[in-house]
Amino acid sequence: TPLYSSAASDVYKRQIRAWHEHRNVVLADEMGLGKTIMTLSLLDHLNKVCKLRGPFLILAPLTTLEHWKRIADDWTSMNSILYYDPNSGEGRE
Repeated sequence: TPLYSSAASDVYKRQIRAWHEHRNVVLADEMGLGKTIMTLSLLDHLNKVCKLRGPFLILAPLTTLEHWKRIADDWTSMNSILYYDPNSGEGRE
């Protein structure tokens, strides 16, 4: 819908402005409102327009990592790598 597209565009512009101003940004809202696409769009913008090649680190719950990688592979030309340590729980008890 046009309303969502306008809202998404505003969020995207705010992300880019915050990055240029060296400020951190947290995207937090309900599920399904495009945080993955917004974040990957920003990273793709930094890669293509600003010539900032990364690396970029995305921290996410294990249940969403495969989704993030799939979306990054489908929507960007960036090389995405999924890594998690299955033994990371050892020593945390």
